[in-house]
Amino acid sequence: MSYLLAITLLLAPTYALRFALFGFPANLLMVWILFVWAAFVADLSLKKGWRGFIGFIKSMDKKILVLSGLFFLAGLISLFIKSFDRQKLGQFIVLFLQPISLFFITSFTINRQSRTKSLLLATCYLLLVTMGLYAIIQYFTLLGVPPAWWGNGEEPRRALGFFGHPNFYALFSAPLLAFLLPDLGLKIKDLTKNWLFTAAWIIGAIGLMFSMSRAGWLGLAAAVAIYVLLATDKKIRRLILSAAIIIAMIILVVPNLRWRLMLPFYGEKSAVSRLSLWNTGLKGVKEAPITGLGLAGFAREWPTLNTDPGLAADSHNFPHNIFLDLWVETGMLGLISLAGLIGLLIYRGLRSLKSDVNGQSLIDNCFKLSVALFLIAMVFQGLIDNPYFKNDLAMIFWMILSFAV
Repeated sequence: MSYLLAITLLLAPTYALRFALFGFPANLLMVWILFVWAAFVADLSLKKGWRGFIGFIKSMDKKILVLSGLFFLAGLISLFIKSFDRQKLGQFIVLFLQPISLFFITSFTINRQSRTKSLLLATCYLLLVTMGLYAIIQYFTLLGVPPAWWGNGEEPRRALGFFGHPNFYALFSAPLLAFLLPDLGLKIKDLTKNWLFTAAWIIGAIGLMFSMSRAGWLGLAAAVAIYVLLATDKKIRRLILSAAIIIAMIILVVPNLRWRLMLPFYGEKSAVSRLSLWNTGLKGVKEAPITGLGLAGFAREWPTLNTDPGLAADSHNFPHNIFLDLWVETGMLGLISLAGLIGLLIYRGLRSLKSDVNGQSLIDNCFKLSVALFLIAMVFQGLIDNPYFKNDLAMIFWMILSFAV
């Protein structure tokens, strides 16, 4: 199962390969997870491991179980709010059923197979370096970049990796880069042995920079700042501070990067549209504060909720704020349960820094911190973007959370 889960991570961008399956809208990632389900069921059945799996779930942290269950329930309720159709059912499957099931499968596999964490970590590095290299090539050659991001119109030149939009690339890569920070901090101490991992992380970060996603920059910067202030020794702190100074100088020297940071202060369209989207999201919340508008509700109600003539010709699926996204789509239950789960794991991850432990407990605390940094990057990025309601983002969210169980 460990290798199947690693392949699942690598296949995250394949959600964009869409097709019809028996008349039902599907994508390659969705179908692959169905295969993972089948393999997991077959593995448990052949090894007579169902009792062990059920026992493991019963032994899991009760707060995590309750909050996860409540979020799943919120998704199930949202499936039937306002209406029920194939689109909403598809959303429920890829945003709730499949990701949360992978959380339990990954947690169980990590518990039973000690190599799983190391394999998934290595897969994260491989995924980031592959996407980063392609993004760097894209930025300088425009290979595979749609004309909208060539830098000739309203948008600057932007890389998008294997995704359909530069922001999608940043939403996936920024939290992963944050997740790897504690592991990277350990590897840097023996750079001769671990230079490949260090280079992979740096290339991934450069790819994120070339995505020109300010939300991605904000999320990673917040995670790095917290990591540097709370979790590093003087040597690592000086190294990261030096790197930050170099990055700041690059941004100041390169006009494209400099203007990307400054444009929001000059009334840039994408920055102004965020304010309008948040206002529209609040209208959606006021319309149904308890239940929300249901899955795909914001997109469905957009024509009636939107009053901004500048966005009249556009369609938007979410308000582009993590809290508004959750509230509008899943109601108060979804907002409170997922926010509670995120807050709990961030608190535990940061609290683990105060634990005076060695051996396996130290490794476990390192992973708890990694999960906390992943969530911090996600939340800060989610202040101005949509960090959960996409197949790949929901999947990676729940798989990463399994490291903290």
